[in-house]
Amino acid sequence: MSQVAIRGICRGGKIIPLEDVPHQKDMDVIIVFTGRHDDESRYHRQDWQLAEKEASEDYRTGDIKSADSIDRMFEEIEKDADEN
Repeated sequence: MSQVAIRGICRGGKIIPLEDVPHQKDMDVIIVFTGRHDDESRYHRQDWQLAEKEASEDYRTGDIKSADSIDRMFEEIEKDADEN
């Protein structure tokens, strides 16, 4: 049987895979703690990659909002959140 290693993090005592798990059936695994969790692991999550892809497409098509100040930007964000 082939052996597969995938990246993941341990958060609050739970193991969270950062890559697709290639097996769907029950099987034994060995978990090896490799060191401290770095904040860059979020870049490997599928939701982050999808958001990055959407943001890149918005940038490419010019679908970007801007504001004259930070305060104005937050006002716009809060206004949009209230409307949704």
